[in-house]
Amino acid sequence: MQQLPQHEEMTRLGFYGLIPFVAGAVALWLSPWIIPLHIALDFHQIALVYGGVVVVYLAGVNSGAILTPKLKSTSSIIPGKLMALVALFAILPRGTFFFSLGAAWSHLVILILLIYLLMRDLAAVSDGILPRWYGTLRTRLTFWAGLSILMIMSRLLLLGFY
Repeated sequence: MQQLPQHEEMTRLGFYGLIPFVAGAVALWLSPWIIPLHIALDFHQIALVYGGVVVVYLAGVNSGAILTPKLKSTSSIIPGKLMALVALFAILPRGTFFFSLGAAWSHLVILILLIYLLMRDLAAVSDGILPRWYGTLRTRLTFWAGLSILMIMSRLLLLGFY
């Protein structure tokens, strides 16, 4: 089956986009033996902020698909915007506006948001709003990102960074 240029490009960029998640997991699990802990914690922070950016991007993709004038959709863009707001609070540095969410719990919030947005995208695929290949790609990418986030969370919990 011949792939469209957009499909190939999105697939390649999607898998490149997993690098910050995988790098965060690898750095944390190599710490403190190969990588110093303070550097590994920087990688976790990069993965967390990057996860927030990905959530906002995916919420925007879904909103853009919903707002396409040619397609009739009954979905609302409000849940996607709320997901972006929740992601913002998950990536805020500890103590900002007296709000404090632990490191591992912040990653859990991002993971839950990624799964929720995957479910919305799969619903949009089944409604014909998004192409079928996009749903398959999003499922694969969310699986690998989720696995990396779970590895980051488990190592943070073992290190005592709740």
